Amino acid sequence: MTTLTMRLATVHDRAAIARLLSDAGNFSEEECAVGLEIADVFVGDGPTAGVHGDYPTIVAAREGAVVGYATFGHTPMTEGTWHLYFIATDVTIRRAGIGRALCEAMREIAENQGGKRLVLETSGRELYGGTRAFYDGIGFQEEGRIADYYAPGDPVVYYVWRW
Repeated sequence: MTTLTMRLATVHDRAAIARLLSDAGNFSEEECAVGLEIADVFVGDGPTAGVHGDYPTIVAAREGAVVGYATFGHTPMTEGTWHLYFIATDVTIRRAGIGRALCEAMREIAENQGGKRLVLETSGRELYGGTRAFYDGIGFQEEGRIADYYAPGDPVVYYVWRW
């Protein structure tokens, strides 16, 4: 198996990020658009480039091909809290450690800047069961839920990974 490399995303990765989002299988069209919009802030493309600040976006690549990405950032008005906004990996090679490697890379970047925890929110719908199992397996802890958050029958689940 070839080596997985982590690097900061560039504008040249935009199409691959869009593909990862649309192929993920659980993001709605609106969620894909928002995920790309947030990545655009960092890579400097699209209508929101530079508008909202700096959301680090990293990619995982194998033999030059982008096989995963994540957008995250320091949570404003907090001490040491970072937020994971979007993460997606190539559906054809899931369970190959790409998501875990992305999380470790985010942790390293955040920790080097005083980060103490990574927070995320995800859906409580059954469609996201595999996603929640992934977070549980890495060491994220479920911290709370709000019923009917996204829509009736679709709760939000909050996770925290402390180090």
